[in-house]
Amino acid sequence: MQSTLELGDDVVLTSGVFGTIRGLDEGVAQVEIADGVTIRVARGAIGSLRADPPEPDETPEVPEEN
Repeated sequence: MQSTLELGDDVVLTSGVFGTIRGLDEGVAQVEIADGVTIRVARGAIGSLRADPPEPDETPEVPEEN
């Protein structure tokens, strides 16, 4: 799978972090994990490709008042 990675692929890292590939080198991938936040990871840290990106939560959880 590591050799088939392409820019724009949605991936899940072995640590459970979701992201989108923004750059690829021989042994390193740049993965965007939030708007404007890109991290460098070893290609081996990419655990799987995602067919559909995760949906953000629509409504934040608000604690109930007593």
